[in-house]
Amino acid sequence: MKIHNIGIIGYGGFGKFLHNSWTKLENARVVAVADKAAQQTQGLRSVRTYTHWPDILLEKDIDLVAIATVPDTHEEIATACMEAGKHILIEKPLAISLTEAEKIIQTRNQTQVVAAIDFMMRFNPLLQEIQSLTHGEVFGKLRRVSVENYAQDALLPPDHWFWRPGCSGGILIEHGVHFIDLVHFLNPAKPLSVTGLKHNRTPRQEDQAIANVLYEGGLFATHYHAFSRPGFFEATKIKLAYDLADLELHGWIPLRAELKALVNPSTKQKLLSSALFEMGSAIPIQEAADESRPAGWGPPDSPIPPTERFIRSGGIRYEVDEMVSGQLLTRRSKQDIYSSSVRASLLDVLRKIDDPAHLLTAPLEAGLASLEIAVKATEFARKAPGVLKN
Repeated sequence: MKIHNIGIIGYGGFGKFLHNSWTKLENARVVAVADKAAQQTQGLRSVRTYTHWPDILLEKDIDLVAIATVPDTHEEIATACMEAGKHILIEKPLAISLTEAEKIIQTRNQTQVVAAIDFMMRFNPLLQEIQSLTHGEVFGKLRRVSVENYAQDALLPPDHWFWRPGCSGGILIEHGVHFIDLVHFLNPAKPLSVTGLKHNRTPRQEDQAIANVLYEGGLFATHYHAFSRPGFFEATKIKLAYDLADLELHGWIPLRAELKALVNPSTKQKLLSSALFEMGSAIPIQEAADESRPAGWGPPDSPIPPTERFIRSGGIRYEVDEMVSGQLLTRRSKQDIYSSSVRASLLDVLRKIDDPAHLLTAPLEAGLASLEIAVKATEFARKAPGVLKN
């Protein structure tokens, strides 16, 4: 078994987390880290340390470089690494502009190295299971995705790089791309229209942003992100509405999804076959309550005939006979899922290095696709169209 030597550029909180998570891998070892702040690497004894990141590129034994620096540096560092013959794994976002992102992809094409973006949510077993059920159309067509993310800002003082658009790109670019990519992971349809809105707490602090996206086939996605509340209220809710199901996920690293769905014997069996599914209840649709109209609204509801097995949703005729509820559950801790996801992200890149025929789970093109949505929504919001005046 070949052991790949890894260098990490950017040794703040996330860089340290990557290092700690990757120590459990048998076919990879971190041998060098670089951070311009010398105190970040103090105390490290088992790896080489640098304060000037280009020095890592001079080390011939390093196979792959993980880039965990602030977003506005990604293009410069990524292209330099690839031109030095190093494979790369880039923390999101791919870059802060489409021009920079396209240059990274162009350099990858020219150098023929392996390059991926660390969209670690693609390696979360819960999201992988939901993707499988979605692509198998167990729930019918996906019609709506709603993301609400409330983050604390106690660790983001007014002079933090996060608030500087030229450094982070803004909330949707620095943070929102994770969730935009989740939509693409579940439903790789072509985006047709993008709009955005934002709020500035101060002229220098853009603390709330929203992106609205319409995809081919009729999927609407909304991404709301706020960095403005106390940590007590930090929460992420992701709602997925299908023709035949509602799913609600909790946490920016989701560990469970509450589920209610209309099924037939075939789709029910697919659901029961999932190792993550935990059944709550199952009742015939003739006994399921339809409370879409209040009492007294028109003629009284007529029960669904016992022999009726078809309903319409989204203009499509579906065969169903039961309403089921339950949850998809990982039964693992947030720390475990997070660590295992970043390990899986690296392993996916290493597999591509060893086997060129392997298809990357999170290629650079995925980073470009999510960045394009984030950039367009941000540009739309900053132009402030339709602002009402007194």
